[in-house]
Amino acid sequence: MSAFTYLISFVGAIVLSAALTLVLISVCARLSLYDYPGQHKRHKKPTPNLGGIAIFGTFWLLMAGLRLMDASAFSDIGDSIYYIFAGSFLILMIGVIDDLKPLSAWPKLLVEIIAGLILHFGGMSIQVVSIPGLGTVALGNFAVIITVIWVVGLSNAINLIDGLDGLAPGVSFIAALTMTIIGLMFHIAAVALFALVLAGSMLAFWFFNRHPARIFLGDSGALFTGYIFAVISLVVPIKSYTLAALFLPLLVLGVPLIEAVSSFMRRIAAGKNVMKADRRHIFHYLAYAGLEQKQIVVLFYLSGVFFSLVAISMLVFERTAVLTILLLFMVATFILYLIFIARLKRTKRGRNGNR
Repeated sequence: MSAFTYLISFVGAIVLSAALTLVLISVCARLSLYDYPGQHKRHKKPTPNLGGIAIFGTFWLLMAGLRLMDASAFSDIGDSIYYIFAGSFLILMIGVIDDLKPLSAWPKLLVEIIAGLILHFGGMSIQVVSIPGLGTVALGNFAVIITVIWVVGLSNAINLIDGLDGLAPGVSFIAALTMTIIGLMFHIAAVALFALVLAGSMLAFWFFNRHPARIFLGDSGALFTGYIFAVISLVVPIKSYTLAALFLPLLVLGVPLIEAVSSFMRRIAAGKNVMKADRRHIFHYLAYAGLEQKQIVVLFYLSGVFFSLVAISMLVFERTAVLTILLLFMVATFILYLIFIARLKRTKRGRNGNR
């Protein structure tokens, strides 16, 4: 693939995403298709929430055009691209339905599982995992289970951080741009193109989603974005069975994955339904502590940049040293988080006691 093709892909994604987003904003206004303020929502006025249609349209229109221009660019995944499209279409549809009329978590989970199965049987599957001290371990018959869990987890990871204006598109842009670099370094054209088109789409959409947001990603956009990240992360190990190839996608998506894991563990510990939304995400706690919305978003951006730099550094510098720095950072962050939560709880008890 030439540098010109990559440039056209990125610029084309920005232009097409902006155009489709503007059209969607207009259509939603005419049809009164809005996300209204509610219990777990921070916005104060009705806002269009079908941004996923613009992201989906941008992504697949450009993929179709690129495939017509140079089919060899997708040689890494072959006919799997049809399965990728099928799964993404199901994800988009269930997301759109949920955006128009909120569903319970179970129908969405069922569709996400089906999308994961489609990828598995389409040749996009996690066949090996990296275990420290053991190296790569073949999964055998467990591959389908791990693949489905991975697709479901990543599909929802972006959705979990989509709670503040500009947050999910901004973090997704940083992660997608990093995956583009990784795709280029591993010489995987499909990964580079998928990630670059997603990055361009997110950058354009961020302009309309930044505070105060004119349109939201909605479940359709957040789930689709997470699904494409899952696809990208599956292609890397398929092409290269090195430990770095297995680990880097996890690292790049550190911010949404930390939110996903922390939300899951917190709800399990509290004995609550892990599928039910609440206002106890990391960005909610930061807001309770007094940080402004823009400050929280910038903090998440910086965290995304950190994880991305660590991922790229693993391909350039000695990995043990890089992983040591990452581990120290994670331990320090976890300790600060526990201290922060403890102080926040004491503050709340103090306020309640003074009433």
